[in-house]
Amino acid sequence: MYLLRFPEEIPRDMDIRQLRGLEGVRVRENYKLYAKKFGVSWKKRNYDRQSWDQSDLINKALSSANAALYGLCHAAIVSLGYSPGLGFIHTGKQLSFVYDIADLYKLETSVPAAFEAASKPTDDISRSTRTIMRRLLRETKVLWRISSDIEHLFDMKLDDDVNLFEAGNLWDEEGDIEGGVNYSGDVK
Repeated sequence: MYLLRFPEEIPRDMDIRQLRGLEGVRVRENYKLYAKKFGVSWKKRNYDRQSWDQSDLINKALSSANAALYGLCHAAIVSLGYSPGLGFIHTGKQLSFVYDIADLYKLETSVPAAFEAASKPTDDISRSTRTIMRRLLRETKVLWRISSDIEHLFDMKLDDDVNLFEAGNLWDEEGDIEGGVNYSGDVK
């Protein structure tokens, strides 16, 4: 997942904490970059779901943009047959994999959309942000890219002759057994 985020080669001996730190620096630098580009005052990412009205404009815009991206990623993941809860970087949430996948696209979609929306304040920052998000999602072709990026992550190719509806095998203590068979016997 981190290799997709960093186009340059990252050292293979980095541990997960170092990779998280590298990711944090990348995200913070992009926040600063977009704040400068759009002339938006930026302090830090700060929001509280229980106190939405207390958030500043840019944090409301970021939350709205991320929610739109999460919705698109969730729909794509489920339609491709993957579990939205099976996270690799994010864990312990029903949408962990959604957050993992969305993070691949945030810096080119939700972050610039939020800063652009915040640079043109309106009475409805959420609506304005979603409008910009729709444009950026189309331009970046995120929906099309999600399936190929997930396929790349799992390094699998589905051949035309693979029957996705055929039952697979089941794990058994003595080895794999045929799936799609009722093994309950006389058990009631």
